[in-house]
Amino acid sequence: MRIRTLLLTVATLACLYVVSGACLLRFALEPLLLPHVDLSAPATAPLFLRIHNDDGNAMLVRRYGVPKLGCVVFFPGQHGLIPAYQQHLFPAFSTRGIGVLAVSYSGQNGAAGTAHLHELVALAAQVVAAAQAACPGHRVVVYGHSLGSMVAAYAEGRSHPTGLILESTAPSFSSAIRLRLSARWYLAPLTRLPVSRLIAHDYSLTEALSTTLDMPTVVFQGATDSQTPLAELQAAGMPGNLQLVVVPGGTHSTTYLLARNRMLQATLSMLCAQQSQSPCDSDTPLVSGVAR
Repeated sequence: MRIRTLLLTVATLACLYVVSGACLLRFALEPLLLPHVDLSAPATAPLFLRIHNDDGNAMLVRRYGVPKLGCVVFFPGQHGLIPAYQQHLFPAFSTRGIGVLAVSYSGQNGAAGTAHLHELVALAAQVVAAAQAACPGHRVVVYGHSLGSMVAAYAEGRSHPTGLILESTAPSFSSAIRLRLSARWYLAPLTRLPVSRLIAHDYSLTEALSTTLDMPTVVFQGATDSQTPLAELQAAGMPGNLQLVVVPGGTHSTTYLLARNRMLQATLSMLCAQQSQSPCDSDTPLVSGVAR
C-alpha cells in the first residue's frame, strides 16, 4: 500500500510539473524574457523618438552621436540597454559619422508599459521607418544583440533598411528557450516538451529574412558563446542571404568587443554601397568567414 501511494504521489507530482511547465511556456514566458529594468542612471543621450500603441506600451529611442553618413538602429537583448555597449560600441560608430539610435523596450530604461513580443515587432518596424525618414540619405543599418537580433530581423523584414547586422543570435525562439531550460537541472526535463508548439509563435531567422533575400545581412557569432551557441546556428541551416562571421574566443558578452572593427567596417560597407564620400573609404572587405 505504501509503495502504491508513493508511486501515485510521484506520478501526480510529475504530471503537475509537466502541466506547470507547459502553462509557463504558453502563458507566462514574456515577463521572464523581458523583465522590467529601471534606469541605472539618468539618461544623458537626447531622446530621438517615443512611440506607443493603444495599450500604452511604449518604445523609447535615444540618439548617440550625430548622424552624418547614416544611422544604426540598435535593438538590445532582454535586459535592455547595456552600459558596456554605450561605452565601447556606440562611440566607434559615432566617430565615423554614424549616429546610433538605441531602443528601449516597454518597461525598460524609462519606457512605459509592459513588453510583449508581438507588439515589439510592430513598434520596432515603426522605429526603423522613422530612422529612415530622419537619417542622411535614408541610410539605416539595423543592429540586434541576442534577443534583439530576432526583433531586428523581423523589423528589417517590414521596413527594408539598408542592411542588417545580428550579433549573438539564436536561429529560433524555441531553440533559445530549450537552451535556457537545459542550463538548469530542475528545468531540463521540460526540453522534451514540444516547445515550438506551446509558445504563441516560434519566431525564427528563416521566417524573418524570407522576404528580403537581396539585403546585406551579417551575423557575428562567438565561437565560445554558451547562451547562443555557434553549433545551434549552423545546425539549423541559415537563410541563403545571411553571411556568418565566426568570432574566435567570443562569448555572449564579449563577441561585440572582439569583432567591433569588423562590425564597423561591415556597417560602412552597407551604408556606402552606392556612395563615394571619403567617410566611406575602407580597405576592409565585407565578406569574411572569421572576424579579425
